[in-house]
Amino acid sequence: MNRLKNYFFLLLFSSLLLLSCSDDKEEPKGEFSSGVWVVNEGAYKKSDGSVSYYNPSSGEVKQDVFGQKNNGRALGDVVQSVAVDGDLAYIVVNNDNKMEVVNANTFVSEYTLANLKLPRYFTTFGGKGYLTEWVSFSDPGRVSVINLTTHTVETTITTDSGAENIIAANNLLFVSNNFTNTVSVIDPTQNKVIKTITVSDSPNEFVLDSEGKLWLICSGAYQADNAVLYKINISTYEIEKKLELGMGATQLAINKAKNLLYFISGTNVYKVSTQSPAVPTSAFFAVSTGIDLYSMDVDPDSDMIYIGDANGFQINGNVYRYDSDGKAKDSFGVGKGPNGFVFR
Repeated sequence: MNRLKNYFFLLLFSSLLLLSCSDDKEEPKGEFSSGVWVVNEGAYKKSDGSVSYYNPSSGEVKQDVFGQKNNGRALGDVVQSVAVDGDLAYIVVNNDNKMEVVNANTFVSEYTLANLKLPRYFTTFGGKGYLTEWVSFSDPGRVSVINLTTHTVETTITTDSGAENIIAANNLLFVSNNFTNTVSVIDPTQNKVIKTITVSDSPNEFVLDSEGKLWLICSGAYQADNAVLYKINISTYEIEKKLELGMGATQLAINKAKNLLYFISGTNVYKVSTQSPAVPTSAFFAVSTGIDLYSMDVDPDSDMIYIGDANGFQINGNVYRYDSDGKAKDSFGVGKGPNGFVFR
């Protein structure tokens, strides 16, 4: 009888232990598994590009985390973008024609994909990697299809000139061709362009809204103040809305609810509703201390707006934080030329 009673209590204890463990929150995998990464482009041909780490809870900032975790090795010349997939982070280094791949939680190097041609942005889809490349300033751009197991380029897909940003939507890949006025639509099952959408000059960043519509900002001709914002149906490829902004504009970000767009013009930030889009008649807020606003994104958890100021690339950059009401929160220093953010 006592043995049966002991067995019962042992079974009950084991069940409670399992239940307690299942309720525990998953422990962080490393010091960079949460927080905000700031991608610092660096000065052209100076090989001083870097990634800064910011902890929103403590305000702690760590500079050049790649160098810190890889024996002081320089990340490279023009760090263009960073994308995270699972436990790996893919750091695209444009002028060094390579992509550094690190553990996303520790920033320790995993491998380097070299011999690229002016790479720009990276995404993953269906177990493969897709990397845009300018190739040159005269040849058509392309998307390299990367085997993420063998770390090799399987094939390339020719787009239009200046293949820039890339986004996966509706089982397709959309690529903005920044040297032209087109967007290439790629079917990854065929590895070919199936549609070319004509837009305005210098198409750049994409975001998807709450209804699954694709928004694209086109910077327009150089110093012409003719930027355009497009709403694109990803199923029919039709342009459902075209907003001629009447100003020079760069960057495009979307809020947590995916119903408000933000863009930068000069030192002002403007917002546009995706549900009732119209050209804004006034700025949402101004970055009064801003010199060279170079990047912007929104934290999908807190709705905090992050803005990178390159300070003319003469000195290190700054990041300004604003809340969803457009009120200044704080700022912190980063590396040279902050051009993007990764939220973890």
